Amino acid sequence: MDFLLNDLHCHSTLSSCCSDPAMTPQVILEHAERSNHQALCLTDHLWDAAVPGASEWYAPQDIEHVRSALPLPQGKQLRFRFGCETELPANGIPALAPEHFGLFDFVVIPVNHMHMKGLVRPAGVDTPEKMAKLIEDRLERLLELDLPFQKIGIAHLTCGLMFAEGSIADVVRCMDESRLMRIFAGYAQAGAGIELNASCFEGWGDQQEEMLLMYRIAKEAGCQFYCCSDAHTVAVLGSVSRVLPGVIRLLGLTSEHQYHIPD
Repeated sequence: MDFLLNDLHCHSTLSSCCSDPAMTPQVILEHAERSNHQALCLTDHLWDAAVPGASEWYAPQDIEHVRSALPLPQGKQLRFRFGCETELPANGIPALAPEHFGLFDFVVIPVNHMHMKGLVRPAGVDTPEKMAKLIEDRLERLLELDLPFQKIGIAHLTCGLMFAEGSIADVVRCMDESRLMRIFAGYAQAGAGIELNASCFEGWGDQQEEMLLMYRIAKEAGCQFYCCSDAHTVAVLGSVSRVLPGVIRLLGLTSEHQYHIPD
């Protein structure tokens, strides 16, 4: 069976980085239904007030804030799930307290929001080699935590924010493929989803193989995958249908590789 398109990571106006007033849950749902998506989840940015260390930008985006989206509208055939995108600060402890994971159907965790210097990116990580090792370390340390990984998505592994002063390809070339295989095997066993983020694959130019490497390793390690737009504007919602079918073909993904949010 075919790998199905879905959008399990998108943002409404409750995310402070969303400047499009049209990005309401109703509009997001209507777009997903027109696009024949098979699953949908809202994942606004979140820093739990129970976890210290929030930046000035993150602090207002607490649990009460993101839960103001509830109840989410529901489609005739499409269930709109409620999730969040929480942060992974430099100490390696997610900005969502373990006792609050149960408030969400799905929790997206990025390991590479390296534009947040100090909060996420330690001082001195300034070369592709150092960034590659830091990403591997963060993936490994996250996996060691006692978390409900079956409802966790590892977000945008090839996000452009990883190393803005260089290129993603430079960082990927420095990664230890054997170590990545061991790490992704752990995520596969834990039941986490690996994100195919449409924005990561637009305009990849001559870096296609580098952009796909981590996902190829994750697939070989037994991981399952989900699609997303990571949209902050209505215009970007269409990127799942526009971009990801080609990525899915290149990776050779089928229904056996499909991640599903647990009921």
